[in-house]
Amino acid sequence: MDTNKYNEIFYSDIFGKKSTKYYKIQKKKIEIIMKMFETHRNGRILDVGCGDGLISSMLAKRTGAKAYGLDISKNSIEKAKTRGVEAAAVNIDRDGIPLPENYFDGVLCGDIIEHIYDTEGLIENVRKVLKPNGYVVISTPNIASWYNRFFLMMGLMPTWIESSSKTFTGNPFIKEGVGHIHAFTKRSLTELLKLNGFRIVETKGSPVMGDGTRSKTKEMIWNTVDSAISRVTSWSSTIIVKARKK
Repeated sequence: MDTNKYNEIFYSDIFGKKSTKYYKIQKKKIEIIMKMFETHRNGRILDVGCGDGLISSMLAKRTGAKAYGLDISKNSIEKAKTRGVEAAAVNIDRDGIPLPENYFDGVLCGDIIEHIYDTEGLIENVRKVLKPNGYVVISTPNIASWYNRFFLMMGLMPTWIESSSKTFTGNPFIKEGVGHIHAFTKRSLTELLKLNGFRIVETKGSPVMGDGTRSKTKEMIWNTVDSAISRVTSWSSTIIVKARKK
């Protein structure tokens, strides 16, 4: 299957019938992202990969800025518009970010960079649309998370990256892939941003919370352990980086 078509189906599904589950497991990550955004009364913020616009609308309320959003899923874009987001369906890999240069105070790339073929192209386009001294907040799964280190040591495939777009092989604990093209560590992401005209402001780690499919005891243990270890960004489930345009 064409990767762009895969991403459209994947994100339409995530922000459709699976949206409640998605926001539950990403709760801590969203809280951290909210705190990284600054106040922008009468300003503009952009959510690249905005999905159904829930996070975009939350950022608009928090910052006082007008929220814009881009996403490959047409169904998600329609939902984002109902939340007051100025949203458009765009294939980032093909079309870039078709918005004015030096236009936004802040940009969010929430779990999108790992789905893009041209990573440098995405960062360059984000830099172009940011105002001087504007900033970007990027979140992405950590290929070097504590459990991935264990999986690799045991000869198993790590989570967040797969060998096929149709199935997941190499780890009996993982049942499905997530369509990631690239994988990141804290160091690889921060170095990439520095090489492309950004200054790192802040890095944080975030856990992936239980989704309610396990017993309460197992979920409590998982949430406690992952939350504790994720305080160390390089070992965390998710990496969140705030970087300012030079």
